[in-house]
Amino acid sequence: MNANILDLHADPNGPFHGPLAHAFACAVHISVNNGAPWNSPDRGCGCCDPREKREGLAESWGINSAADWRQQQEALLAGTSSNPTGSLLLELRRQASWQTGGAPVQPAMWYQAIAGWCQQNGRDNSVFQQLQGIVGMIVNYENRFVADGLLPPGAVVNDIRAWDLGRGANMARWGVHCGYTDPRTAHWYAARAGELARQYYGSWVEFSAAYILGRCLHFDNGEFGSRYTEPLDVHHTMVTHPQSPWLNIPFRV
Repeated sequence: MNANILDLHADPNGPFHGPLAHAFACAVHISVNNGAPWNSPDRGCGCCDPREKREGLAESWGINSAADWRQQQEALLAGTSSNPTGSLLLELRRQASWQTGGAPVQPAMWYQAIAGWCQQNGRDNSVFQQLQGIVGMIVNYENRFVADGLLPPGAVVNDIRAWDLGRGANMARWGVHCGYTDPRTAHWYAARAGELARQYYGSWVEFSAAYILGRCLHFDNGEFGSRYTEPLDVHHTMVTHPQSPWLNIPFRV
């Protein structure tokens, strides 16, 4: 696939190094795709004014107040996935891999782990069949990730918390943009998102693949539409643009 390299903007008054810059670099799938400076300290998009952003958060997130914003912000950083089914399946594959000493897990072994989970938790065959279908979708995404240069050959995605954490870093800026919080509070939440990302992932590429898989499982349903191609363009931009924070900020400081 030919990469579509996007324009990359930076705010001269925003951070370029340190924990807050790292956190905003975790949020680039949203900010760069929206044409906003990747390191803007107070807005994660360049498309709307505060009133329009409040309307957008109300429509897309059900956020209508500062209290709603804080509740959603904390939920994104809570360590529980917005896609519990996808997270469960990846966890079962990790457990199967541990049992084989880290060897790649073939679909048959993954299905066996799912069948065991269904039996232990009283789930019938219809649930097993549904989970099998999602496994097939995950495998298709991972194969496409390799073909599109998002993952190296043989690599898989082990966890999709990145989708919550990347959105959490950006949600912090949206809180300032909407007037729901002050910069100091927002920047604490953003830095916390970056800190959690470093706990779960080892590199920008690993984080990005996890973010994109989480997003696709929620929105794309195996179609490889714009919900996939847009963050893929951001990924290719961030791993090739000479001014990219991914090339200038170590993922693990």
